Amino acid sequence: MASILLLSTIYPIPEKGNQGTPVCHFFAKEWLKMGYSVRVVHYQTVFPRPFYWAARLFRDKIVAKTGAVVYTKRDSGGRYEMDGVPVYRIPLFKPIPHGKYSKHIINRSVKRICSWLDSDDFVPDVIVGHFPNPQIEVVGLLKDKWPQAKSAIVMHGDIDLTKQVYGNRLMEMCKKIDFWGFRSVAVRRQFERKIMPLKHSFICYSGIPQDYITEHNQHAFPNPLRHFVYVGEMIDRKYPLRIIDALQIAYPDGNYRLSYIGEGELLNAIRNRVENDRLFSHVQVLGKIPRDTIKDQYDKADCMVMISRDEAYGLVYLEAMARGCITIASRNEGFDGVIKDGENGYLCKAGDAEELAAVIQRINRLTEKERRRISDNAIATAKSLTDYKAAKLYLDELFR
Repeated sequence: MASILLLSTIYPIPEKGNQGTPVCHFFAKEWLKMGYSVRVVHYQTVFPRPFYWAARLFRDKIVAKTGAVVYTKRDSGGRYEMDGVPVYRIPLFKPIPHGKYSKHIINRSVKRICSWLDSDDFVPDVIVGHFPNPQIEVVGLLKDKWPQAKSAIVMHGDIDLTKQVYGNRLMEMCKKIDFWGFRSVAVRRQFERKIMPLKHSFICYSGIPQDYITEHNQHAFPNPLRHFVYVGEMIDRKYPLRIIDALQIAYPDGNYRLSYIGEGELLNAIRNRVENDRLFSHVQVLGKIPRDTIKDQYDKADCMVMISRDEAYGLVYLEAMARGCITIASRNEGFDGVIKDGENGYLCKAGDAEELAAVIQRINRLTEKERRRISDNAIATAKSLTDYKAAKLYLDELFR
């Protein structure tokens, strides 16, 4: 079987509680199960020490406001296996967040990667990098050593930052990339508008475990939508409070229920809103709960709503669809393309309470049969995007 080298600046770290999105590990793990030889390089950015002093002081506030992973001490790197996948975590110094890595730092890291792979007699057939900085540069340098390997970059966003970091060097670096992948249709559109048009590209969707998908749709929708659920971080860019605004417009009689699941800076603001508006019988704030319990909440709810901005993808949408919830996501954001409005879910302008109310009213005007069709289509979409199927689709693009 072929050999795949994956590089990413975000990857779970076992000794730190596997913080950070596991999306790249899900792909690597599935590829290994398929019989491919896989190696992962995790570039863990490190900063000057004063940044960590500040992180220790303000960590909780930063996490609550942004949902970002905040490390309070420098990482020393290491080699280990995670679910059978060999991982080499390399600390990579950067003087300021969102800035450049020095040429010296990049070249030294490439030598370490080559030495590691050579010692293991690993010759990559595909070199793929997730997140642009420094993967666009590094993948190109590794391509120089293994010119027979296919090279690919998967963009999760950060289009403007990519232009800022690489400047005039960007177009020359792009020539060494054979394939471009994107986490969403919206990110691809932005890349082609701001950087360059592409003849060939693909969308790199994530999947969910097969056992998360319901075998028996428990949603019949004999009545208009009544029970809503929001699953996500309680932060500004996800607009959790706007859902209450929308429901008060859509249901002037107050005949609705809303469950909030998640943590974040706005949790107290939501609780205050519930108390001030006397919404105790309509809104419940559950906080963070186990994933299997969230599955139960999806089964009880009619509709999952999150109209966030700057959403690279959004697995919670797919999880809700897998349980048969009618799902409302943001237009021109990460899940636009998976959800097709009016077919397997609905789309709304990010943060727009009035449009969200109109979307809910639109759904409520459907017949019971039509609402059930949307729900069944949502489950069918989830079935096409299991962890295995998403990883296989990704490989099909890399090896075409």
